[in-house]
Amino acid sequence: MQVDYEVFEKHLPETISWEDEAFSFCEFRGIEAEGLHITSVFLDCILDRCDLYLTLFNSATFVGVGFKDCDFRGCSYPGCRFVECVFENCRFTADKLGGACRFDNSRWYACTQRDTHGLSADLAPA
Repeated sequence: MQVDYEVFEKHLPETISWEDEAFSFCEFRGIEAEGLHITSVFLDCILDRCDLYLTLFNSATFVGVGFKDCDFRGCSYPGCRFVECVFENCRFTADKLGGACRFDNSRWYACTQRDTHGLSADLAPA
């Protein structure tokens, strides 16, 4: 399903899933969740103050996405695509058992980061 120009505070409505959606020009503010499975496409979206724990971003695609003040704890990003994304003041940290965020088989194109911790400069240069 295509979702355009929506603002989501704290959570998604029950009628919209994190799987197989296409979000364009949407804002996700203050999303706090554990154990999500995300397979969607995000085009020119903003994730602001999101706190995600043990989330699996399975082959998700992010194009022109701004990540601002987000915490990603123990998240996995297998097969994801990041294109022209900006990470500002974000944190990629381990889960409670010490499992680090993983980016197996993910691809990065022209991404940048500012004041972000735990994201390799090889993936998104400062």
